[in-house]
Amino acid sequence: MINALPEASKKADMMHTACNLSKEKLVKWGVPGDKIVVIPLGVDLNIFKPVSEEKKKHIRKNIGLPPDKIILGSFQKDGVGWGEGLDPKWVKGPDTFVEVASKLKENHDIFVLLTGPARGYVKKGLDKRGIGYKHIFLENYLEIPKYYNALDLYLVTSREEGGPKAIVESMASGVPIVSTKVGMSPDIINDGYDGFLTDIEDVEGLVEKASKVIENKKLRDKLINNALNIVKDYSWENIAKRYYKEIYHKLLN
Repeated sequence: MINALPEASKKADMMHTACNLSKEKLVKWGVPGDKIVVIPLGVDLNIFKPVSEEKKKHIRKNIGLPPDKIILGSFQKDGVGWGEGLDPKWVKGPDTFVEVASKLKENHDIFVLLTGPARGYVKKGLDKRGIGYKHIFLENYLEIPKYYNALDLYLVTSREEGGPKAIVESMASGVPIVSTKVGMSPDIINDGYDGFLTDIEDVEGLVEKASKVIENKKLRDKLINNALNIVKDYSWENIAKRYYKEIYHKLLN
């Protein structure tokens, strides 16, 4: 499929990708850079938004989360297939996630909230290390905003991503994010300003930066407030305008 991209690109007026890392790969594979338009995934700011501490406590109580622990979030599919998910998709970094959670547990009273199918590898790893967690199967994607609102921190530990949309969803929900440098994260997250970035598979770096978020309320509040301002640029309304201006308008003219 990769070998066919240069020839296929000759027949295309434009190609779209959600991040500059993907664009760099496409160029490496022979696609002309001037044909590639980078427009990120957006977020619905009407449903992904922060809540008060009182509301957060209420949400945690309703979904059965401990009220006095640091709630760490991971909402994705990181197992092969649609079954239990004991066979991991390494590209999603489930092994890194478990190791980071294990090291955070040494100094912080954490609890993990998981959503998404095929999370068996992560669940088994958390069980083995004595880390409490709750895994929720979503019946409707529109349920997910309330689960973000239950979190203290969101972790992205992937080795490769097209998005993930969790970056902008976390930011819009007022949840600090620590992410490996994958997908859209280097384009959106300004390290130490509206979130934190680390190298791929950098367990110690992820632990260090997650610990900063957990331990430093002033820093945490700064990250949240800056992210809430930055993420306005990624509302679906603004992203739609970019699609029109940078793709559709040019193609039609």
